[in-house]
Amino acid sequence: MNVKENKDIDFKDTGDSPMEQFFLKNNTEIKEILDGLSMGVIFLNQTERYVFFANKYFYSTSKKVRDEILSVIFEFLEKNMDKPTQLKRNQEVIISKDGEEFKFGFTVHRITRDIDGIFFTENTSRTIYFESKQKNQFYDGLSELVGEIAHEIGNPLSGISVSLQLLTQHLSEWPLEKIKSHIERSITEINRLAEFLKRIREVSNRDKVSITETNLKEIIDKVILQFETRLKLKKISCRNMVDKNITVLVDESAFHRILLNLLNNSLRILSAGNKIKICVEGISNLYVTLVYKNDGEPIPEEFMEKIFSPFFTTSDNGDGLGLAISQKLMTRMGGSIRAVLPKDRIGAKFLLHIPYD
Repeated sequence: MNVKENKDIDFKDTGDSPMEQFFLKNNTEIKEILDGLSMGVIFLNQTERYVFFANKYFYSTSKKVRDEILSVIFEFLEKNMDKPTQLKRNQEVIISKDGEEFKFGFTVHRITRDIDGIFFTENTSRTIYFESKQKNQFYDGLSELVGEIAHEIGNPLSGISVSLQLLTQHLSEWPLEKIKSHIERSITEINRLAEFLKRIREVSNRDKVSITETNLKEIIDKVILQFETRLKLKKISCRNMVDKNITVLVDESAFHRILLNLLNNSLRILSAGNKIKICVEGISNLYVTLVYKNDGEPIPEEFMEKIFSPFFTTSDNGDGLGLAISQKLMTRMGGSIRAVLPKDRIGAKFLLHIPYD
């Protein structure tokens, strides 16, 4: 990019910070994800006044509008340099230039002292304070999503940066074992980032599913077998009560992953003596309704929808992506998954509507 788009603002491929290096290394994957959003996404160094990433939506606007957007954003950032990580949401700006009026709204996330992430949307016909509660919830949810991604990326990058700085300063004087320890620590953090990106790709994956006729009981048995040792160690029983003659139309690999996510979640929260039951509740002309239920702590009613949002988790060691991935996979196969409150209000219950015919 290295092209000067504004009198005081540069576009640069990357700078020296760990965040910018991470964007450079993973540019293709990040670009694919962020180019698919119907809003502008910009990552910039507000101290040095340059942009190191902007998505497709940003470039779909005219150069005149882009220049004005950046000028307004940098002016806003300069006035709020000492503010906390998340600045006020849904800022509205009206730009008047050459007789044309352009409205846009933006939200800022402070990732590090120098690096900010901004997403914005054009809103020429009405105010950014949306007419519907649904759209407000969407933008708030996306804002939280961006913040979670920044958090998950920022922590390992900081660790890598510290280790490499210490190595640079003490390489000639430290013993080999201590040098190896810092290198291994950096490799661990890099692997953590790679695994996180892999999970993000699963949420955004657009690959076609391969639908085949599959025996429902057999695929459930295969998943339970994978967890046999963990189930025994935790003294948790898991019963597959599905009839052996029921077949469904699914991508076997995708459905396998959905069941893995459900069982993983259960094993994180259940205790010795708890039970998991999987059974068929009904069969229509189009769907088999599969029930996945455990008798642990119930899911609070206010969390029933939120648990399918990326990064939403009530577990200390969960990443909040399993159910988001499961919902996407079920949708791509023409089915659905939702959480419901059991009649006895005991445990967690999920209904999976699986294509049948």
